[in-house]
Amino acid sequence: LSLYHNRKGRATGNSHAIQFSRDMIEYIIPNKSILLLFGVVPYMALTFAYAQLLQQTSAISVSMMSWGLILFAAAAAFASSYHSALKLGGMMESVGSGNADVETLKSEMSETRRTSGKYALIFLSLAVICLFSAMSLAANPLDWTVVTNIMQMLFTFDVLVKLTQFAFISMTIASIGTLFFTFGWQGGKKVLHSEYAEYVKKSALPMALVTLLVQPVFVVLSLVALPVSALSGLVFLTAFLVIFFIFLASHFVYGMIKGMSPGHAGNAFFMMILALIFIVVHTNTSFSNSTQKQSAQLAYNYTLYHEELMKMMGISGAVLTGEDIFNAKCTACHEFGAKKVGPAYKDVLPKYENDRAKLLSFVLNPQKMNPAFPPMPNQGLKPSEVDSIAGYIMMMYKKGK
Repeated sequence: LSLYHNRKGRATGNSHAIQFSRDMIEYIIPNKSILLLFGVVPYMALTFAYAQLLQQTSAISVSMMSWGLILFAAAAAFASSYHSALKLGGMMESVGSGNADVETLKSEMSETRRTSGKYALIFLSLAVICLFSAMSLAANPLDWTVVTNIMQMLFTFDVLVKLTQFAFISMTIASIGTLFFTFGWQGGKKVLHSEYAEYVKKSALPMALVTLLVQPVFVVLSLVALPVSALSGLVFLTAFLVIFFIFLASHFVYGMIKGMSPGHAGNAFFMMILALIFIVVHTNTSFSNSTQKQSAQLAYNYTLYHEELMKMMGISGAVLTGEDIFNAKCTACHEFGAKKVGPAYKDVLPKYENDRAKLLSFVLNPQKMNPAFPPMPNQGLKPSEVDSIAGYIMMMYKKGK
C-alpha cells in the first residue's frame, strides 16, 4: 500500500499521497528492532517448534519454513531500507535543487526506494507462501508422505484460502491502523491539515470496510478446508468469535464513514486485534487436533528413551502392568461385553483393531465420541502406561472374540 501511494503521488504530483505512504510505513516500522522482535524472531521460533513436532516424519514443512525464514529476513532488511529511503527522501525534498551532489543523492535515494520496496514485497510474498504451505501440509498428516515439493501445495484449496485471507487481513490492519494512529492514538497527529486528513479517510476507510466484510467468508472457507481430524468444539467457537469481532470492527468503521470519530478508530483497531488473537487460537487448536497422533507418538518415544536411560543409570521404578491399570482405572466405567457408564469394549474396539496409534492417541487425550455416553475423563496416564493398557484390552478383546 505504501508503494502504491508513493508511486501514485509521484506520478500525479500529489504530496498527500506521498505523505500517506511515508506515514503508513512509519506506523508499521518505527524502528528496525520491530522487524526483528515481531517478525524474524517469531518466525524462527515457529520453525523450531515445527521441527520439534515433525521430527521422524517425512513431511517437508520444516524445509519450507526454513526457506521462508530466510526470505522473511531478506524482506525485513529490504523493508527497513525502504523505510530509511522514504525518510531521507522526505528530508532531501526540503533541500533546494541546483547542487549537483544534492541531485545525485536525491536520485540515489529514489532508486533505493524503488528497488528496496519492490524486493521487500517480493521476498515477503514468497515468505508468506512458504509459511502457509508448510502450515497446511503439517496440519494434514495424510499428505506427509505424498508431498515432495512446495508446488504441490501452492494451488491447493487450503493454501489459496489462507493466502487470500492473509492478504485481506493485512490490508484491513494497514488501513485501520493508519486511521487509528492518524486520528486516535494519543489524540491523533499533532499537525494534521484538513486536506491530508480527507485523503487519509478517502484512502483507508473504503478499503477497511470492504476487506472486513469479505473476511467472514474466508473464516468459513478455512473451516471447510480443514481435515475432519482438526475439527472440535473449540475450533468452531474460535471461528465464531473471529467473525463476531470482525463484525464489531466493521460496525465502527462504518460509523467513521457516516461521521468521523477518533474513538471509532481506536475501537475498530482493538476489535481487529482481538479477531487476530482468536485467529491464532483457532489455527493452533485445529493444528493441535490434527497432529494429535504425532504428538502422542513423540511422547511415547520420549518415555521409552527416558526409561532406557534410567535403566542404564541403574535406576528402576515400580512398573504397572496393563491388567493393573485396567483394574484400577477402567473397570469403574467399562466392561468387555456389556454397557456400563461407558460403552462395551466389544462395540468400540473393532475400529482400533488395526490402528494401535489411534487408540493410544485417544486414551492420552480423550474426546467425546458417542452422544449416548458421557465424555471419558483424562486418566493422567503416562504414554508407556497407555501402551500397556492398550495392549491388555486389545489382547482381552481378541481373546473374547
